Formats: sequence, C-alpha cells, structure tokens
Amino acid sequence: MTRRKREIARRVISTLIIGVVAVWSLAPLLWIGLTSIKPQGTEYRMPVEYWPENPTLDNYRTVLGERFRIQRSVLNSVVVSSGAVIGTLLLSTLSAYAIARLRFRYRFHTLYSMQIAGMIPPIVVIAPTFVLMRALGLIRTYWAMIIPNMVYAVPLSSFLIASYFANVPFELEDAARIDGAGTLRTIFRIVLPIAAPGMFSAGVLAFLGSWGEFMLANTVSIGSARVETVPVAVLSLSRAFELQWSWVAAGTVVTLVPIIAAVLIFQRTIVSGLTAGAVK
Repeated sequence: MTRRKREIARRVISTLIIGVVAVWSLAPLLWIGLTSIKPQGTEYRMPVEYWPENPTLDNYRTVLGERFRIQRSVLNSVVVSSGAVIGTLLLSTLSAYAIARLRFRYRFHTLYSMQIAGMIPPIVVIAPTFVLMRALGLIRTYWAMIIPNMVYAVPLSSFLIASYFANVPFELEDAARIDGAGTLRTIFRIVLPIAAPGMFSAGVLAFLGSWGEFMLANTVSIGSARVETVPVAVLSLSRAFELQWSWVAAGTVVTLVPIIAAVLIFQRTIVSGLTAGAVK
C-alpha cells in the first residue's frame, strides 16, 4: 500500500470514528428535542413516532408558565455557577502562581497532591459536606453549593493555569521590576494577561461542572424551590408532572440552551486554552 493510500485510509477511519462518537453523543439530545415538540401523550405511541405529525410548542409554555417556571431554576444555576467560577479562579490563580513562579520545597508535590484530591468522587464526601454546611447554617442557600463546587474545581483549574504561568519567561518579571513595578502590578500587568486563555478555559470548565452538578444541589437544597438548580429542577419537573416526558423534555431543552450557546460562542477559546498551555 502506497503512502497516499495509507493517508486516505487513515483519514477515512478517523472520519468514521468521529462520526460514530458524534452520533452516539448527539442522538440523545436530538431525541430530547423531538420529544419536546410532540403533543402530550404522543411520546408513548407504538410504533415509535420519530418525527411528530403535529409539532407544538405547548410543552414549553407549560414548563415556562406559572405552574412550574423553570426559568427560576436556570437563574439559580447562573448564580451558583458564576459564584463558583469567581471563587475558583481566585483560589486557583493564587495557588498556580505560587507553584509555577515561586521556588519552594515540595511545590510539585503540592500540585500532585491537589490532583490526587481532585480525583476523589464528590459523592464520597457528600455526607461530611452536608454536615459542615449545616453546622455553618448554610443549608438551603446558594453558598452551600458555591463553596463545595469551588473546592471541586480548584485542582484542575490550578493545573491548567499553572501550565500557563510556567511558560511565562522570568525575564519579563525581572524587566518589570527593574522598571519599578511592584509584585502585584507585575502579576496583573504581565503574568495574568499571558495566562488569560488558560484562566478562561478553567473558568468555563468550573462553570459547566457546577451547572451540571446534581447530588450536592439535591442534598443541600432539601426541596427548597427558592434555591434549587437546573438538575434538581428537572427531577422535580418529572415528579410534578407525573412523568409526562414531553414536558420533561421541554424543561431539559430550556436548561441546555445557555450551555450550548456558551460552548458554541467560546469553543475556539476553550480549545486553545486547553491545548496552548501544554506546548512550550
């Protein structure tokens, strides 16, 4: 087999693999979207109705109406996820700068220990987290979700940001100090702008992780509609509507729209942030 044929075969195989993964990942979303526009009750028809004969938006009117108002849960998720991102970036930036730019003993051991801690499944620490939040009087508040989500996201965010800080030449900081810039001014004017893509990617990952987190939110909200986030709202939706799947599908689509829009808008920045910091 010639080199050209091998290259063509490699591209064909790669395309097929990507196509299979794409179909496997997107088919459930497509099915949810189709179910959301089916008239109530038709989602149970046999044989399966793959495309609704009479598409309708009544399911969305029900979900967004006074009976449930899922947009309130979307707003709660925005508040929780935004708070988690701000706290995560603050803590991760400080820890990443110390690990990447300062010279102290066991700094790499510190980074490895953080990554090992980040591998612990959050469900393992749900019980002690609940006890701690209750002792602090934070149950049924945003803070009971923001603080743990910050802790969950710090290890990976610190690693991403530290990889960018490590690629900043020390000569830039030395030149800034010679010009009279202090430590804080050097960090904000020199180091952070260069590491901005990594920080942005870390922030997006923290936002997505917080947005989709269910177990913690369900545990600390304890059925309070005032603070329940999107995943908990979808569960409440299925219970309240007695498993009317067309309504549940409509609620799921509403909760996915902000995330899909954000990923489509910032996908190039996210990818560059995840990869550029690893290339020296």
